[in-house]
Amino acid sequence: MDLDKLSKHVKAGEVTEVNLVSVEGGSYVIHALMDGKSNAVTSPDGKVLHVASIDEARKCLSSTQEVKLFIVHPVVYDEMVGQPH
Repeated sequence: MDLDKLSKHVKAGEVTEVNLVSVEGGSYVIHALMDGKSNAVTSPDGKVLHVASIDEARKCLSSTQEVKLFIVHPVVYDEMVGQPH
């Protein structure tokens, strides 16, 4: 879903939270939680939207201020070889 669709879903009350997920390399990916499912936000060309900072994410999400925003930092130990994740 792109930012326009995200904004519409937020205004309709369909998004319970937005997560800013830290990824390797220092960027973030925006995910919207709808119906218990995490949906990545995409750029206009259909690719997963990566933002360089929290400030950039806030600018992108300025039309979605009605929903809670969380920063998520995955833990590398959760993905250890041979362990369920």
